[in-house]
Amino acid sequence: MNENDTGKAPLRFVTFRSMAIACALMPLLAVWVYLSEAIWYSGHSTAISLFYHVTFTVLILALINVPIQIRWPNVALSPGELMTIYMMLSIAGTFCSHDMLQILIPMIAYPMHAANPQNRWDELIVSHLPKWAIITDKNVYEPFFAGQASMYHWNIIKAWLTPLAFWFVFLMAMICALLCMNLFFRQPWIEKERLSFPIIQIPMAIATNLRELLKNKLFWIAFCLTAGIDLINGFHHLYPNIPQIPIIDAFKFRDYFVERPWNAISWTNISLYPFVIGLAFFLPADLAFSCWFFFIVFKLELVLTSAMGIHDLPGFPFTVEQTAGAYLGLGVIAIWLARKHFVRVMRNVFGLPGGADDSAEPLRYRTAMILFVVSLAILVYMGTMLGASWHAMAIFFLIFLLYSLAIARMRAELGPPAHDLHYMGPEMLMHNAVGTKELGTGNISAFSLMWWFNRAYRAHFSPHSMEGFKLAQLTKIASRSMLKAMVVAIVFGAIAAFWAGLHVFYVHGPGVGNLFAVEPCNRMSSWLSWPQPSRIDATIATAIGFLFSLFLGAMRMKFTWWLWHPVGFATSASWSMEKLWFAIFLGWLAKSVITRYGGAVSYRKAIPFFIGLVLGEFVVGSSWCIYGALKGMPVYHFWG
Repeated sequence: MNENDTGKAPLRFVTFRSMAIACALMPLLAVWVYLSEAIWYSGHSTAISLFYHVTFTVLILALINVPIQIRWPNVALSPGELMTIYMMLSIAGTFCSHDMLQILIPMIAYPMHAANPQNRWDELIVSHLPKWAIITDKNVYEPFFAGQASMYHWNIIKAWLTPLAFWFVFLMAMICALLCMNLFFRQPWIEKERLSFPIIQIPMAIATNLRELLKNKLFWIAFCLTAGIDLINGFHHLYPNIPQIPIIDAFKFRDYFVERPWNAISWTNISLYPFVIGLAFFLPADLAFSCWFFFIVFKLELVLTSAMGIHDLPGFPFTVEQTAGAYLGLGVIAIWLARKHFVRVMRNVFGLPGGADDSAEPLRYRTAMILFVVSLAILVYMGTMLGASWHAMAIFFLIFLLYSLAIARMRAELGPPAHDLHYMGPEMLMHNAVGTKELGTGNISAFSLMWWFNRAYRAHFSPHSMEGFKLAQLTKIASRSMLKAMVVAIVFGAIAAFWAGLHVFYVHGPGVGNLFAVEPCNRMSSWLSWPQPSRIDATIATAIGFLFSLFLGAMRMKFTWWLWHPVGFATSASWSMEKLWFAIFLGWLAKSVITRYGGAVSYRKAIPFFIGLVLGEFVVGSSWCIYGALKGMPVYHFWG
């Protein structure tokens, strides 16, 4: 049965020009991200759910498109084309992000560069790493870290080819596994549960409703308000005599909380990010409430721990470990909610009656399952090439996939402004459970080389690809056609990210990439020099977080009045929530007051205002980033 048989309009297909525009922009945006995030540390687009460098770019394209729509409507880009560009640029942005190639590229060159007789890294680290997976030529890694050099020499290109070829294949296998996993959950999330995907609401408004937004007074009031704040603060950064408007760390607890037990939360700050207030307005009220509520709960845990004088349990009360368990719980909840569909998928895969209909899916379920299994097998095998055991790799990627599924689900259903889970990758959970001695040198070496995609989970591929399928539904694009655009974005985006990273780092040096690169080396050196026992207390905290998230999920499914959401619990002890909590509270408060006293009509009227809060900051903040990149200097960063 096709769309015409059901009375629906025929589905569109992704156009060549939209893919061409996106591919042409990928290298430029990758250079932008490396310069602003790694070199000048003047903006952190990939540390939030809605990449502002991509949103800004799509907004510029949409603004250029407005007069073309009026004068030559047949030539103008359609909303589907704009959203295809947005999707492709977002996927490409995950590769050059803080949590992927910004770490990998300097990381594989760092061990040989930093090894010396004092740290004994030649013995502790380099001797355990496969030479074909890292850079070993001094004439290649020294100019890389010194900067003021060029990558465009054959000896340099040749030295990078072997390790980057290995890691490119590894990256493609990992992305293929994540994409196939999303294909199994696309139908229940998008077509049956009809999840709201809050993060893409603003890009959709740009693509479909820009002309009406530009006529709205509330939009311009909010836009000018936030743009004005960032302009003033940007000029203050350049000319300190100009007064600033305090937004970042506007109130610092450490100025007042100086005695026990309250000094346990002395590093807590209040920031008033306008764009976060705008994003929080689009969140479901129970999630926004849960985010700031559980943030306060975690802070009170620290205060109580200090008051009780608990000092003999390093890390207690293990807030990050609790949230790691919550992420695992969210992954299990996602599987449980889709269990009936998944049973039908498996019946389809094995050719049994009663299987799920995959005629309208981007890929046949059997094909997707084969690709999924093959991709995982490649990942496990490549992990063993790095020195790990196959069973350690199997456990590692099982945890990683649960994390990935949890992030995709939380973004699809609730859209938190950020999600990171710093320093709680699968290897940390395994280390806590069994200790470094049981892990063994080979596994520790492999885990260290996989730090680049497990340091944090902010710019994760899974939610962006799932949002791409939702955009296909909203813009009436065939899902199979959108999948082809995703594949193009994955390949071109990864190549652009590898190239841009090498180009920028050879010119400027790795910048903060040095800090990211030293972390796995220091950890590997520590684990091998001073073997550590298992941390049963931390593992128990992870189990408690896992069970508590299941409890919150069960209560939410059983009682409609239940306010506390497991996603709020999972994201509330993170680096990002430390910065965002109060702005999320203000967004939640604004939405609650408007909907309570004005109803749905007032809520719809207020939407342009809160879009203006986001876009005003994104436009001026992005402009400062571009200015800093062109001038080669640090500038004001509105976020981070």
